[in-house]
Amino acid sequence: MPSEKQIAANQANARKSTGPKSEAGKKRSALNALRHGLTGQVVVLPEEDLAAFKAFSTELVATFAPADAHERQLAQSYASYQWRINRAAAIEDNMFTLGLMEEIAENLNLEHPEVHNATSNAKTFRADAAEFQRLCLYNQRLVNQAEKVLKQLKQAQAERRQRLQDQLDEAAAIYAAHAAQAVAFDPAEIGFEFSLPQIVSHYRRKNLADPRFLAEEIQRNHSTAA
Repeated sequence: MPSEKQIAANQANARKSTGPKSEAGKKRSALNALRHGLTGQVVVLPEEDLAAFKAFSTELVATFAPADAHERQLAQSYASYQWRINRAAAIEDNMFTLGLMEEIAENLNLEHPEVHNATSNAKTFRADAAEFQRLCLYNQRLVNQAEKVLKQLKQAQAERRQRLQDQLDEAAAIYAAHAAQAVAFDPAEIGFEFSLPQIVSHYRRKNLADPRFLAEEIQRNHSTAA
């Protein structure tokens, strides 16, 4: 527990701190807020990081072509985990760079720049091994969570595609029955969201491997042409 004297000193230092004074410093410390279009949550990041996060997550989510809110949520969660994984890797790189900036290997008097940098990295790791280990554990948790979310997303999309396939098969069978009786078929009247051309195309693709269907198809085309 800090003493009353330490608390008073911290408060005094806080009152003296006015933040960055240069324009470059002010720009670096400026924070922007973004209400994410997919989640509705407010994300607060430095200006450049915010633009990068938005571009990264938007593009990654789009690659999954989510079809509903559940898939969009999973895709966005996966994108967020990937952003954090990349950030953890950047933090690790920056920790080594910080070691170079602090001239950790300067007392070794190494003239060769590559040897100097390699030795600085080794000394940085040795001095902060616990922090590197903590970062590694944090990163592994993110990787594990990302894999779980990706598995859930793929499963949700596979189930959706199977439902659509089953519905399309059903619609094609009903269309075939109507066609055999020369009865008009309106998919919307039965509650299907597929258009009639979609159903007909699916029905043809399913049956083109059947020689009897193919023969009938050729005969119909000849009759139409005549």
